[in-house]
Amino acid sequence: MASPPVALSSASSATSHVRWKVSLLLLVLTLINFADRGVLGAVAPVLTEAFHLSQSQYGLIAAGFSIGYAPVCFFSGFIVNALGPRRTYKWFVSLWSLAIAAFAGAWGFVSLLMLRIAFGTSEATVFACGSQLIGKWLPGQERGRSSALMTVGIPLGAFIVVPLTVWLTHLFGWQVPFIFLGAMGFVWLLVAMPIITDIPQGNRRVSKSELEVIGTGSAGEHSVGSAGPVPWGRILRSKTLWLTGLAFMSSAYCLYFMMHYFPTYLVKQRHVEYTSLALLATVPWLAMAIGTLVSGVVSDKIYAWSGGNLRWARSYLGGGCLVLTGALIAVSIGMTSTTEIVILLSIASGINFVVQPIFFAIPIDATPEFAGAAEGMTVGIGALGGVFAPMVTGFLVDYTGNFVVAFSVVAALPILFGLLVVFWVHPDRL
Repeated sequence: MASPPVALSSASSATSHVRWKVSLLLLVLTLINFADRGVLGAVAPVLTEAFHLSQSQYGLIAAGFSIGYAPVCFFSGFIVNALGPRRTYKWFVSLWSLAIAAFAGAWGFVSLLMLRIAFGTSEATVFACGSQLIGKWLPGQERGRSSALMTVGIPLGAFIVVPLTVWLTHLFGWQVPFIFLGAMGFVWLLVAMPIITDIPQGNRRVSKSELEVIGTGSAGEHSVGSAGPVPWGRILRSKTLWLTGLAFMSSAYCLYFMMHYFPTYLVKQRHVEYTSLALLATVPWLAMAIGTLVSGVVSDKIYAWSGGNLRWARSYLGGGCLVLTGALIAVSIGMTSTTEIVILLSIASGINFVVQPIFFAIPIDATPEFAGAAEGMTVGIGALGGVFAPMVTGFLVDYTGNFVVAFSVVAALPILFGLLVVFWVHPDRL
């Protein structure tokens, strides 16, 4: 249900910029969201010792997030269309903030797994909400940048959470980072709820000139879903959405491998001191942040240069970057220097995150009016990377005693699905 339309600001002849404030709030929420997701990986070397967990057990706990997250993602578009983004945020941000804080009271494997599943379930609407807002609030030529701004919160959240977690864990124990991050979700709600509305026409801060920029005008006072029923049949049969989701999964596989196992890899196999993770384990996430910011600008520039050709701006750029990501990870397998490995994996991670905003933008491009539903499908498929990456990695590391085969899987997936995106994804249609 959309926020009710209210009277527009009468004195505003200049263009307001509320749409970018909304985009900034999406960035901050994604940052908190991925700090919440990443705290487990940052605390893993301590947590596995404290609870005497094997790598397979830890992998299952880490996968618990996506076990809860992925199925609900498929329904997240329905939830967002039914409640509207604002009300969905209000309920679900509250739920996941409580869930992440509750980790401080965990007592063993079963409690950690159950809390991780509950946490993942409650976070499943976040990107469907964000995509719905971008589809309503941003004109086509700005959606790439807005998607990039939202997506840059992914690496920034993980970048911040590693040193923060190491510092808080070292001083106060592993429980404190979870409590701190739970509180941050409620702080975001206090700031965001007065600003975010489901549609720009429902926001008093939006000027008439900004409505014209957005492309709706004052006549566009419609509620979420007013374009008609969600075309689920077309969405579920869409080759573009399925391949985008699978490519998203391969990119997410790399992401969750880095999030959940890179700190453990450095400590267990490269024999890096835990306190040194505050520097080494954050470098890839800084590269990812740069890659995300570059993505939005480059994708929108290519869009303009190609005369609005979305295959150039989305498919060729995104698919090509996935292939390059896998190739660089494959090269890292044969390297022996920890510094060189960190640098090469950081470059690969940065290129991988050129891809992320593109895959968020494709469902919006394909069906702007039903972006939440389309995004729910692609993010749901992509979230399977978060199930497979920790579980497969944990099993392979326990079985082989090293990370070589695990790295090989991480390298192969983006090459395969990147090629499929290049040849078969058409973002201009379902």
